Amino acid sequence: MPIINRRTLIKSAAAGAALAALPRTAFAQTQRPRIVIAVPTQPDYADPVMLNNTPALRMLYNAYDALLRMDYNDNLALYPALAESWERIDAATVEFKLRPRVKFHDGSLMTSDDVVFSLSDERKLGPNGAGRTIAGQYQNNIAKVEAVDPLTVRVTTRIPDPATEKKLAAWSAQIVSRAAFNEAGSWDNWFAAPIGAGAYRIASNKKDVGLALESHDEYWGGLPPFARIEFRVVPESASRVNGLLAGDYDIISDVLPDQFGGIEPSSDLELVGGSISNLRVIIIDTTAPILSDARIRKSMSLAIDRQQIIDQLWAGRTTIPNGAQYAIFGDVYDASRPAPAYDPEQAKTLIAEAGYGGEPITYKLINNWYPNQALTAQVLVSMWKAVGLNVVLQPVENSGQIEITPPGCIYDNSLLPAWPDPTSMVWRQYGPGGGTYKLGVWKSEEYQSIGNAFRQSSDAAERKILQHRSLELIAEDVPFIILHNNGAFYAKRKNLAWAPYSALVMDFGPFNPAMRG
Repeated sequence: MPIINRRTLIKSAAAGAALAALPRTAFAQTQRPRIVIAVPTQPDYADPVMLNNTPALRMLYNAYDALLRMDYNDNLALYPALAESWERIDAATVEFKLRPRVKFHDGSLMTSDDVVFSLSDERKLGPNGAGRTIAGQYQNNIAKVEAVDPLTVRVTTRIPDPATEKKLAAWSAQIVSRAAFNEAGSWDNWFAAPIGAGAYRIASNKKDVGLALESHDEYWGGLPPFARIEFRVVPESASRVNGLLAGDYDIISDVLPDQFGGIEPSSDLELVGGSISNLRVIIIDTTAPILSDARIRKSMSLAIDRQQIIDQLWAGRTTIPNGAQYAIFGDVYDASRPAPAYDPEQAKTLIAEAGYGGEPITYKLINNWYPNQALTAQVLVSMWKAVGLNVVLQPVENSGQIEITPPGCIYDNSLLPAWPDPTSMVWRQYGPGGGTYKLGVWKSEEYQSIGNAFRQSSDAAERKILQHRSLELIAEDVPFIILHNNGAFYAKRKNLAWAPYSALVMDFGPFNPAMRG
């Protein structure tokens, strides 16, 4: 069924005009501050096509722009970015009109040729053509990207895809300079000095030291508010807090609830942030012995007192979602769906029905990849023990020691809604091309059928039915255990104009409302 076209074009063109009328950020070049931000770690690669983890999203968001942008303060609504307007041609085709005279970080002008290259197989396959990028999670439906003229690009998908525009506003679809990439001569050289069109250019990315950004003064969206931003790697949370108190840092990330008391009384500092749209889960290898029984998986979920975890480890400042969904999904969001239940007696009943005899269940754990991760794991093991489950923690150094085929265990993960549609979260991981799908930990023909139908459908009623059944199936089969929404807390100097979103990204560009005026 074709999707609206002319109305979309008119709406997006009007949005572009409104964007152009926005006041420029009120900073003179000579007055703009330089800031230092202490973070636990940094991205291994300074290129969005390679990674979609927390450090990459947090820092690189400031260095790259896509054709469209999602407004994190407007329910992830789409607005023009490097494209000033777009039009739906049919159910599988979208045409973008590029913003004229957009300058890359090296001063060269962006054209449709750069867009074609940025969304090409060469970029998606990455170094050595090995396909070890994350672009497949976002762009696997793209069949063809054509340059109609120097400022017009047409994107065609293999199947009808109502979420194409949303995906091209999301991660991995950022536009880079084709000429600069070719001039680099290799992926390694490119990683050392990549060229995008975001508000800041990457000045350095030194492993275990940090990543530095410098203002792109000719940024199409207005003068960036800061002259330089230095993300400095400080792994220990206590060291980050002490450095902030000593005046070494302007902002620190990943503040833990037990540190709130040392910051909130300060007259010069403030705590910002809260619950974000990032679902903390425990992935289960449903093909493993013991874990292959759905009754055991359900019992593990029922044994968890999520509110106790939130109250004790998060000072009550994050939330429990009502299923694997978010309100940003719009009409298909089911507000009536209940949150995961806590019922230890029912858990014990299911364990007895399954004939479980105390065999060990392996829980592979990376220490503190997520805030409060190790403490949460210890609490979970205790709650499982209380209902008769013998879950054994096995520390590992990195994700490579978990993501083997088959993992044969349970392990921590998070599900991020990368664009405002259900295809962006569970399906992005468990559908073809997703990292969890490749591990083969949940082999559900029904889920694959539902997902394939949903991702192609433009019919509102059908999409609601499919999404409802998808959530039911996840609740019945329990391929992962929902814990809570992640929390993202920062501490900063009060006189520094910056505000976080309810998302992983840290936006220091002129579109952050805190930067305007």
